[in-house]
Amino acid sequence: MTIDEEGTPARTRSKRRATATVGDSRGGRSGARRERHLFFSFLVALCCVGVFRLSSTTTTTNSNDGRFFLFVQSFSVKATAPPPPPNGNNNNINKVGKVRGSGGRAPYTPDSITTAGEVWEASRTDPQEARLIVLQVTDVYTLENFAHFKTLLEETRANSDGARVVCMLTGDFLSPYLLSSVDRGAGMMRALNRLPLDYLTWGNHEADIDHRTVCNHVRNFRGKWLNSNMLDHDAMDAQQEYEVIEVCSADGSNKRKVGLIAVLSNDEKLYESFDDPGAFGGATITDPWEALAKYKKILEEDEGCDLIIPLQHLYVPDDHRTCREFDFPVILSGHDHHRVDEVVEGTRLLKPGMNAEYATVLEISWPTADVPSKQPKIPAKFVRCDDYPADPVLAEENERAYDALIPLRNTELARVPPTFEPLSSNGSRESVCTMGMYICTLLRSAMNAARGKRRQQVDAVLLMGGNIRGNADYEKETFFSLEALEAEIKSDEVVGLVPMPGWLLSDGVAATHAGDPIPGWMQYDSGIEEEIGSDGKPVVTHVNGEPIDRDRIYRVVTKVPDLTNGQSPPWTEYYSAHPELLPPKGAYVNIQSELMSYFARNLWRKLWEALSIELAENCNFMDMEQWDCEECDPEKRLAALDLDGDGVVTVEEMQQGLKDLLGYAVDTREMTLAQFVHDFADVDGDGAVTLEDFAAFCTEMAELYAKDQWRLAHPRMAAAERQQISTAEALGVKQKTTSSAQ
Repeated sequence: MTIDEEGTPARTRSKRRATATVGDSRGGRSGARRERHLFFSFLVALCCVGVFRLSSTTTTTNSNDGRFFLFVQSFSVKATAPPPPPNGNNNNINKVGKVRGSGGRAPYTPDSITTAGEVWEASRTDPQEARLIVLQVTDVYTLENFAHFKTLLEETRANSDGARVVCMLTGDFLSPYLLSSVDRGAGMMRALNRLPLDYLTWGNHEADIDHRTVCNHVRNFRGKWLNSNMLDHDAMDAQQEYEVIEVCSADGSNKRKVGLIAVLSNDEKLYESFDDPGAFGGATITDPWEALAKYKKILEEDEGCDLIIPLQHLYVPDDHRTCREFDFPVILSGHDHHRVDEVVEGTRLLKPGMNAEYATVLEISWPTADVPSKQPKIPAKFVRCDDYPADPVLAEENERAYDALIPLRNTELARVPPTFEPLSSNGSRESVCTMGMYICTLLRSAMNAARGKRRQQVDAVLLMGGNIRGNADYEKETFFSLEALEAEIKSDEVVGLVPMPGWLLSDGVAATHAGDPIPGWMQYDSGIEEEIGSDGKPVVTHVNGEPIDRDRIYRVVTKVPDLTNGQSPPWTEYYSAHPELLPPKGAYVNIQSELMSYFARNLWRKLWEALSIELAENCNFMDMEQWDCEECDPEKRLAALDLDGDGVVTVEEMQQGLKDLLGYAVDTREMTLAQFVHDFADVDGDGAVTLEDFAAFCTEMAELYAKDQWRLAHPRMAAAERQQISTAEALGVKQKTTSSAQ
């Protein structure tokens, strides 16, 4: 289907945040607590046993290399077969109501380790015990959960007399999320200092905002910023290469040292889009494993550490390499957005997932001075942060930080067709989410309309799940706002048009849907359908709403670098061998700009129709194929929008027209959308919308309708009809609309 933004149910708007917590009557994401997709972990253990229980504080030594297996404290892990998936192609619904694409982990399958509902209960240390407690969060793109995390931290410290308690965030906190695009990370850094956070480490996304601003954040951070493999960073004077934490028993008889090493991924693909001098102001990111080896030796031989914990911002396969090549007992990591708790060759790997929804709580304890350095007890668990009451002061401060988004939140771009409701961008790295499909469908419509040619000049739009970045659930019957667009798609994301054989399209999409959650999990427009084949693997069955022709060459819009970044092996192999098929960078199109232009075209058409009604002209604009107006008076139309009568329609007057004639939500502090509409109405491009522009549209509007076929795939329903359908759905009754009955 092609989307033309009109005719969704009545609009509601709510006050919302980067990941919704606060709701009122004003639309956006749900104010209720959001349930999250649970991701895959602990694969080795699940393959070996069906149902088992991990013992509390058990330590098992691996005789081969001196490492010890660490087991989770007091909770069960069960492997259960998932129930059969619901009927349908690619709209399977999992147990928390999210829309799933086919492929990957089966719907309903839980994480192998879950700790939802478990509240951390700290305990006093014995007089001779040396104990360190580490609370870790990672990949945080919202301020939503920090007030809860603060309470968890304070209660742990209050109830752990004799223990050393530290907290840390292991990378990705300054970007990419909407608030940071406005305040450049100021709200985040203020929240981290208010906790207060003890340790920060780098993530790749800290390179996304202005380098000088990042350096200021480093120097103003009140905790310690650790950095072991980017030593020529411009703000290295305010960072540490490693840390030594001293832990002492209450009676002074048992003293231990724990070392921290912090490494960031040096994968060139993460940074290839940066202009000179490059990411992080041109700093050199050295090999993580060389840095680990270097500082491990220093911490053990020079600092006399009893135990070393790597703090990593690496993907799971790279974490596994650390597990295999070193004898660290435990690794705290980030970068992947799902929770991971597994043991690889004797090393425990812990990732608490994104947004501080969960925190890793890791205890390291030497009960007495007689316990060898390499044999502490090391229990760990994931604790849900919002099981703890929010600190009211920090919660209020974090709420105020989001006031910077009010103008964006109040700017309506489009109504959301019912087919895509409820919109959700959660799970975009493990399923085809409704927001991903909606944006791809919008972009396909925009690309076709922008070229003024017949529909389906572009056959399909494909975007990696990592590019749909809002991680939010939206309420039904809300509008798509400028805030939502900014939250979901980075402002600098660009796409190109590539030829793609049908077999390659199918194989490439299926390859990203056939395994674990990955950033490259492909989102697609509503014209593409998938189903599970006889071999249990996902298969693309339709493109552009028609059965796929594996020999046909389709015109596909996607991010060109994603075709060779390895996320989809079939695409990487094909386009690496045929680079001549890839468009030049000069032909790329900015996603946000393309969509904003499309919304502007639609809104100008709606304004034109509204003016016809306002002036009681005899016009036909209900026909699906054409627009006909016997009476089109450009002077009257100009006068209706030209509020001050000076003969020129300004951007401010255009914005007022959107509000008065269309009932659109606008904010006087945010003129972006009105500027796009104004630019489209300015036919001659002189920067002013005058009588000549209106006269041109009186002549050309019929051609514009025929060329772009503006009509909706989803005609607007009356309020009474919407209520009738909603009531029938609530009663579980299949209800036909009045028009269908006739």
